[in-house]
Amino acid sequence: MSEQAEMIPAGIAMVKVLEAWGVDHLYGIPGGSFNSTMDALLAEKDNIQYIQVRHEEVGAMAAAADAKLTGKIGVAFGSAGPGGTHLLNGLYDAREDHVPVLALIGQFGTSGMNMDTFQEMNENPIYADVSVYNVTAVTAQSLPHLIDEAIRRAYAQHGVAVVQIPVDLPWQDIPAESWYASANSYQQPLLPQPEPDKVKQIATLLEQAERPVIYFGIGTRGAGQTLQAISNKFKIPLISTYPAKAIVPDDFPLYLGSTLRVAQKPGTEALANADTRYSSLVAISHLRKSLIHSRIQSTLCKLILIQLS
Repeated sequence: MSEQAEMIPAGIAMVKVLEAWGVDHLYGIPGGSFNSTMDALLAEKDNIQYIQVRHEEVGAMAAAADAKLTGKIGVAFGSAGPGGTHLLNGLYDAREDHVPVLALIGQFGTSGMNMDTFQEMNENPIYADVSVYNVTAVTAQSLPHLIDEAIRRAYAQHGVAVVQIPVDLPWQDIPAESWYASANSYQQPLLPQPEPDKVKQIATLLEQAERPVIYFGIGTRGAGQTLQAISNKFKIPLISTYPAKAIVPDDFPLYLGSTLRVAQKPGTEALANADTRYSSLVAISHLRKSLIHSRIQSTLCKLILIQLS
């Protein structure tokens, strides 16, 4: 007689995928359409902390803040209908700042979907604009895989991943050995290597410039030491976008703070003085092209643009 395979609730398998990716807490407010996932979170409470917020928007904003401060994915959830839609403000915050966030959205059980049941609606179009990955689970077996893929996409594309979860699926059992997490095999995409000739051209321009400025964004996360070394070598002041403030310490002598939105006076004045009257230069990293054209190029400065994504 063959030995029966060990089974595990799909919801617990899903939470174990989160844990494998290093998620140790998440934010949200419970609702009927999320009860099965709450049961899984309760079962795994020693490994992952549930933080209840007063409004789903706060949870999404907190998840986005986690991602900005740590570089690790932030996770928030909301129940079907209004609970999920309340996440949108925080999810757009994550999208605009290119940080990885996972949103888990409750949904009515599969037997009641598309039947005009309470708070049941077609949720995918609502999240289409804000997300880089946006799916609805339709089987218990696929649920852990979708969570794993959502996290991969959020990291790879620096954005929001959304998974809608019908409430009946996390309660269903799946084979304990059928789920997996690809966290251990995942590698952050490698940055393109600059062409040596272009690096020499940039160095020449930096040496010739009378009032060069380096203006950096969150695409330089993890390169704070390099930025400081370049700044010291060429005696170039650094200014940042507001989300990138933590990349270089505030007490670094050549860091002048942020500019444009949420600006500080030294950084704003340094950028304003970067114009052709002083044969100057601005180096920019990870800024939107529309912002560059409308606010930076209007100064008529020589511009080096390093667009990482």
